[in-house]
Amino acid sequence: MKTNSLDFDAQALREKILDLAMRGKLVPQDPNDEPASVLLEKIKAEKEQLIKEKKIKKTKPLAPITDDEKPFNIPDSWEWVRLGDVISTINGDRGKNYPGKKYWQTSGVPFLNAACLTSNKYIDETKFNYISKDRYNLLKSGFVKKDDILYCIRGSLGKIGLVNISIGAIASSLIILRKVNEEINVNFLYYVLDSSINAIFIKEHKNGSAQPNIPGKDLMTMVMPWPPLEEQSRIAAKIAQLFALLRKIES
Repeated sequence: MKTNSLDFDAQALREKILDLAMRGKLVPQDPNDEPASVLLEKIKAEKEQLIKEKKIKKTKPLAPITDDEKPFNIPDSWEWVRLGDVISTINGDRGKNYPGKKYWQTSGVPFLNAACLTSNKYIDETKFNYISKDRYNLLKSGFVKKDDILYCIRGSLGKIGLVNISIGAIASSLIILRKVNEEINVNFLYYVLDSSINAIFIKEHKNGSAQPNIPGKDLMTMVMPWPPLEEQSRIAAKIAQLFALLRKIES
């Protein structure tokens, strides 16, 4: 007996949804939105203040974005930015107090590596390793905060995860991407990094073959589209809604 069937490529649909989102074609434009250029000025001022207060490190100015670096057209209210324009980065502790495998234990403070980064957006708590609070207190850097994005810069290049815990530290294969202004939608930023924008960047910038890597300073040069804040929220909400529908269909 003949039955109905559905040819369904969920991953291709996810990629199409993200592509439409990055081009400003997933949700309607709202002329009342504050232009992205205004938001970028706020972020710039906040970064300068944080540098002045020595809360983040001063970095070399990023090169202007050329027309050749813009892969497609975006709405007039959007801007092209480099990743380093909108976030700060934090590396893990690579000194003598670095907590290698010999310091891992079954409970304590989460110690996060690339295995914690999955396709499910948030870091996977079932993949956590742990270190003692004393070992954690010896570290000099690499401390995570809620709403950080973790990015793998060595090995599993480009794997990402959104942090939903309040305490933890990262392995040397990861880098922390942290918003410098509350007016940054980390959910939208996550989806940018989940899109072909990131995949193309990796293809063009990775080093090595046995264990490919991307220097953190190179990662900051990634070019990406930046909508008004209100539209970031609408886009992130629509993507989440559509991805949830795809998961439901898959199951």
